[in-house]
Amino acid sequence: MSSSGIDARRKAALQEGNAAYLARREEIVQAAADVFRQQGFESATLADIAKKLNTDRASLYYYVGSKEELLQEIVRHALTTVLQTAETIKRSRASTSAKIEALIESMVMNYAENYPHMSVYTRDLGLIARQDSEWSVDVIERARRYEKVVQSVLAKGQRDGTLQGDLPVDLVALSLFGMINWMHQWYRPTLEFSAPEIAKAFTQIFLNGCGAQTQPLLSPQ
Repeated sequence: MSSSGIDARRKAALQEGNAAYLARREEIVQAAADVFRQQGFESATLADIAKKLNTDRASLYYYVGSKEELLQEIVRHALTTVLQTAETIKRSRASTSAKIEALIESMVMNYAENYPHMSVYTRDLGLIARQDSEWSVDVIERARRYEKVVQSVLAKGQRDGTLQGDLPVDLVALSLFGMINWMHQWYRPTLEFSAPEIAKAFTQIFLNGCGAQTQPLLSPQ
């Protein structure tokens, strides 16, 4: 069968949304996540993923077109999960400081659990934003929704006295995202610090730095 033929069958199956088809596709995505984590995205192949599933590479094309498409699905799933978690945290009755701690923990754990896929996503976010594909538009939209949820929690923290109220909330949010997104430069599963330890340290650094009790380092001129 030609490449265009299998592409058409795959698109038709996705649009139809048969439960068995979608379940098998999800199984392939999860297997790809494991392979990418173990071997690295660049060195992994569709043949490696097929081997993990005890099938042949040709059979995968009915469900996915490339390993890049698999990476996209993994990132989409990771962003959906962390966004849903953030929205749940925002709606909770926990204190603002507890919400901030939970947000930081969810971001760090999502990064660690979805390594190296989130690392690739974070590194290439600028490139993704310049693309004009359905996937890139969807990813950027989810990322912006997530940013607004976090900004909302931080703004609430400034209003209730948890955080310093004289700092621009956008800048406070950027400092938080910058701290966590920079993990793509140094985080590895073999790191001596576990993800919970990193989350705890980040929480202390952020709340101690932006907390309302923090004294300014420079005196007003």
